[in-house]
Amino acid sequence: MSLRDWIRTPQRIRRLAHIARVLARHGQAHIVHQLNLQRYLRSMHRFRRQPVPTRRVEAGLTPAQRLPIVLEELGPTFVKLGQMLSTRPDLLPEEYVRELGRLQDRVAPFPAAQAREAVESALGKPISVLFVEFADEPMASGSIAQAHAARLPSGERVVVKVRRPGVERMIRADLDLMQFIAERAERVAELKIYRPRMLADEFARTLERELNFVTEASYTEKFGEIFRDNPRVRTPKVFWNYTTASVLTLEHLEGISVARRAELERMGVNLSELAATIADAFFTQYFRAGIFHADPHPGNILVRPDGSIGLLDFGMVGHIEDEMRALLGTGLIAIVRRQLDLVVDVYAEMGILPDDVDYAALKMDMVEMLDKYYGIPIKLVDMQRAFGDMMRVARAHRIIFPRDVVLLGKSLTMMAALTRQLDPDFNLARVVRPHALALAKEKFSPARTIKEMATMLWQISNLLRRLPREAGQLTRKVLQGRMQLVLRIPELEGLLSELDRATNRLAFSIIIGAVVIGSSFLIHARIPPFFGQLPGIGPRLHTIVPDLSVLGTAGYLVAAVMGLLLAWAIWRSGRL
Repeated sequence: MSLRDWIRTPQRIRRLAHIARVLARHGQAHIVHQLNLQRYLRSMHRFRRQPVPTRRVEAGLTPAQRLPIVLEELGPTFVKLGQMLSTRPDLLPEEYVRELGRLQDRVAPFPAAQAREAVESALGKPISVLFVEFADEPMASGSIAQAHAARLPSGERVVVKVRRPGVERMIRADLDLMQFIAERAERVAELKIYRPRMLADEFARTLERELNFVTEASYTEKFGEIFRDNPRVRTPKVFWNYTTASVLTLEHLEGISVARRAELERMGVNLSELAATIADAFFTQYFRAGIFHADPHPGNILVRPDGSIGLLDFGMVGHIEDEMRALLGTGLIAIVRRQLDLVVDVYAEMGILPDDVDYAALKMDMVEMLDKYYGIPIKLVDMQRAFGDMMRVARAHRIIFPRDVVLLGKSLTMMAALTRQLDPDFNLARVVRPHALALAKEKFSPARTIKEMATMLWQISNLLRRLPREAGQLTRKVLQGRMQLVLRIPELEGLLSELDRATNRLAFSIIIGAVVIGSSFLIHARIPPFFGQLPGIGPRLHTIVPDLSVLGTAGYLVAAVMGLLLAWAIWRSGRL
């Protein structure tokens, strides 16, 4: 079933109507019309293009401040969308990113009876057999799941994360609508610059991972392997026998949040050493593991009684492949040395520069950005502000970074801010230096060079092995006249669709006109049969229309019905 067929179902039409009403009510009626969603509104609102007066509580709010209100009213899926957009400062202005960053996943918990039923259904056993204790009061509740404290028969304390009943169906329905809206947004110049189709695909992949708890369990295990030999860092153990796509059971780690500085000081924790442990743990992820925790806020980092740290919640994870790590390392060194030509070359190698980029203007903006921080000791540099300046330059030149690179920047700035709060004199460069040197040594090591050469030789040999066969296939297609050249211009797809719709309406109008003209000829030429000849016609009607053509009159009626249908179609589209 096509996306258009999905959209036509009554339930989805009602959801689209709700989205259009919420946007219009919050002063975004122009967006409704640009997306052509007004057809789903009631008739009285369909032609209103000016912003609808907003509620008094929103008077004086900026569009950025209204956006979180709109998303919260649209429901949990759109709140998740706002949270994802808050991680894309390369796409949205800082004000929007800041306001969206305040969105909280606040959803009332679902009843404990439903949670127990969901666990029993997923694990195939009664709660009393699975756990000796299962708390009815959830520890935390979100739009996708809620967590309950429990105890296994072995005595181990665990946290059971249970997916909210019916949430998968609701989210998938909303994702269908987002794909539909993104396709329309690609045709709007004001919205196209935000890459709506890319964002919709990215958001769909993110939510797919969040809906499947096996993925989060796998990431938790991977981070456990990364820090297996590091006694200063712990991750929860995964209980696979108690884990499915809808239920996740993890070890309950004891500790207090790293944000509670006063309690840490009472415990006698050395805050400078704690900051160094946190920084070392994250630089290990960035430089060596190639996978990193993308949401290191204080709630996800615990300080354990033995002084080690516990990392929690691996629902948001970023990946940096070897080639990307090498490019980022080269770019970082080039920035430090102010080799801006090399920085631009790295951007080009990453494939993130638009075709019409102004290289001179890009270098000038980068010089101005770097001059603000040149000569300042690194421990005094505000990493969050520096990252924001970097993203501002990217937005100005329409540079779209890969999502994982942006997540890396966000994770790094959050970690730097956290270590600075723990120890204002903490020197981040001292911790990063050994990791950077290890990465450089690995990049130029003989073993790495041999491995890369072996990979290239395999690729070349594979290409040479396929070349004769593919060349033969290409030659046969050319000789047989089956060679095709497909030219696809996305910008013209919307225009062609509108042209096709206009052509259909024009053809429909011509048919209506032809029917009217033909019917007029039938009536004026007095072509039988006439109403007066029809049996059962009363004497009064017989005297009024004795020789009125039945076929001509029927043609007028058909034309009238077709005209009404055409008018209704134009009214529905909102384009009179």
